[in-house]
Amino acid sequence: MKVTSNLIDKYSPGKAMLMYAKSICLLLSVVLLSSCDQEVPSESKTVKTETTSEPMVEQQQAIPGAQTFEEDGITAEIASWGQLQEFIAKQKGKIVVVDLWSTWCEPCLREFPHLVELQKKYPEKVVCVSFNMNYDGSKNSPPESNREELMEFFTEQKADIVNIISSTPDEELYESINLAAIPAAYVYSPDSKLKKRFDNETLAYGQEGFTYNKHIVPLIDEMLKEPQKQDSH
Repeated sequence: MKVTSNLIDKYSPGKAMLMYAKSICLLLSVVLLSSCDQEVPSESKTVKTETTSEPMVEQQQAIPGAQTFEEDGITAEIASWGQLQEFIAKQKGKIVVVDLWSTWCEPCLREFPHLVELQKKYPEKVVCVSFNMNYDGSKNSPPESNREELMEFFTEQKADIVNIISSTPDEELYESINLAAIPAAYVYSPDSKLKKRFDNETLAYGQEGFTYNKHIVPLIDEMLKEPQKQDSH
C-alpha cells in the first residue's frame, strides 16, 4: 500500500489516470500478442499432417508396403519374387502375364511395348506385370539406384501396368526358378497356376526367340475362350 501511495503522490490525479490507462493498453497488447503466438503452431501442425498423409498411394499399391515411385501417373514398386507370387495368388479369375526383363537385354526392350499393348487389349481379363531384373545384389547399387532410368523408360512406354523392380538379386532368382537367362515370360491361368513359361533356352521359337504377337497373345486368346467352351457343355 505504501508503494501505491507514493506513486499517486508523485503525480497529479489527472496524470495518474493517464498512466493507469496506458498500463491497461499495454497489458491488452501483451495478451493479444500472446494469443497470436499460440495460434501459429496449431495451424502449421495441420498443414504438416495434410501433406504427409497419402492414403490413396497405399490403396493403389500392388504389393502392400512396398517402396513405390510415381511419375506422370506411372508407378513402380520394389518387391521380391516371393512378394510377386503372393500378388499373383490374389488375382483369381484373371490371367496374369509376368515379363522378366532388364534394360541391358535388347530382346526384352524390343518386346516390352507388346506387353503394354496386351494390357490395353484385355484391361479387365488380364494383368500384365513387368519384373525388372537390373539388381545384381551389389550393396553399392541397391534396387532403387536404377529408379530414374527405369521411371524414364516406363513413362516413355506409357507402361500403365504393374511395374516391379526386383529386390531379389538376379543370379539368386535365376537359380531359384531354374532359368538360364532373360527374356522370359510366365503366363498364369485364372486359378493362379502356371500355365506356360516362355524362354529362349532352346530353339523352340526359332532364332528370333519368342514374341508376344506370335506366341504369347495367341495363347492368351485361347485361354480366354476356354471358359466359353466349358459353359457350352
